[in-house]
Amino acid sequence: MSLFAIALTYLRSRLSLSLLHVLLMALGVGMMTALLLFGHQLQERLYKDSNGIDAVVGAKGSPLQLILSSVQQMDIPTGNIALKDAQAIAAHPKVKRAIPIALGDSVHRFRIVGTEPAYLSLYDAELAEGTVWDHSMEAVIGAQVARDQQLNIGDTFVGSHGLVEGGHSHADTPYRVTGILKPTGRVIDRLIVTSLESVWDIHAHEAHEEEDHEAHHHDEAHDDDEHEEHHHEDAHAHEAHHHAEAEHHDREVTAVLVQYRTRLAALTFPRSINANTSMQAASPAFEMARLVDLIGLGTDTLMTIGGVLVAVSLAGVLIALFNAIRERRYDLALFRTFGASRRAIVTLVVIEGMAIAIAGSVLGIAAGYGGLLAIGHFTEKGAELGLADLTLQPEIFMLWALVLVISLIACLIPAWQVYRLNIREMLIRA
Repeated sequence: MSLFAIALTYLRSRLSLSLLHVLLMALGVGMMTALLLFGHQLQERLYKDSNGIDAVVGAKGSPLQLILSSVQQMDIPTGNIALKDAQAIAAHPKVKRAIPIALGDSVHRFRIVGTEPAYLSLYDAELAEGTVWDHSMEAVIGAQVARDQQLNIGDTFVGSHGLVEGGHSHADTPYRVTGILKPTGRVIDRLIVTSLESVWDIHAHEAHEEEDHEAHHHDEAHDDDEHEEHHHEDAHAHEAHHHAEAEHHDREVTAVLVQYRTRLAALTFPRSINANTSMQAASPAFEMARLVDLIGLGTDTLMTIGGVLVAVSLAGVLIALFNAIRERRYDLALFRTFGASRRAIVTLVVIEGMAIAIAGSVLGIAAGYGGLLAIGHFTEKGAELGLADLTLQPEIFMLWALVLVISLIACLIPAWQVYRLNIREMLIRA
């Protein structure tokens, strides 16, 4: 019988305790694996999506919220700003390019972004088929949108008011797909991109419907008074005319994505916007670094907990091996009597401990990796963070190697005790 078979026999003899050590090891390694993968994926996604955008200008509020809503498309906007203010930003001498965006509608969990064709170039997005929109109510869709919603060129779809599911459907103003983008691995894969006019037209149409609905009910309430009816009709006509004239001047956008002419603009432009206007300018790089630091505090705590679980598991294995040596003194003495060398006895003890460490660490890595993949495939936020496309990072293999090395050191402690014992003492004490 081989040493490995003997070690497995010993492990089976105390199966429940062995499984407990494996489970503790798996929990610790699994937690650390998931955190390493999640942290790497989060940083990669945040920085990749904000690459090429020097600043975001929007309504005053939380700078982080402005970045998350306008760049990462993961939060609710801080508000809107006037179109004329957005145009003034584009004309600023320190601004190389300014791309306005208008948010407010979505299709299931995919946001509709009203913007300019230049928005596609921010993400190096290329058309897989079709063309960019030419008219209002035409849209280009990201690769993930096309796949999940099963949309093709020429298909139509209807948006809903709001950035979460359950909003009022704009059933009478459908969009038509004119283009489908190639996968980029960036946020634009999950977006529906259209013109600013599309967003303005939908909400103007909605506002007109509400006005007509209110006027209809108001006229019905005064149906018996002809003079009042004409008066209200004239007032309504005047209001509609005034609304049409003011509509263009009252147009708004959610934010403006800015690229600077020079790096020095980063020192003065945000300060100028924040101090001299009713808007705010936020830096994606700064806010993403701050967010990663905030998340890092919680991640470090959880990593510590995972390390404690691994340490507890190793301590349990160490104690179990010491107890096993004490219980098996007679068996070990017989092995030596029948010709087994000290090295063979040491190897037997190490195999027994390392079997638990290897099984627990492999199970932990599989659980951490598989758990995040499941979150990425079956949850909305997981898909947004790209957890469905995880790849094993070098840090995971470094973690595995570190756990195995520490486990080996822990196993060598009781093995050294066995090595020092002689046959006579072992038989007497057995």
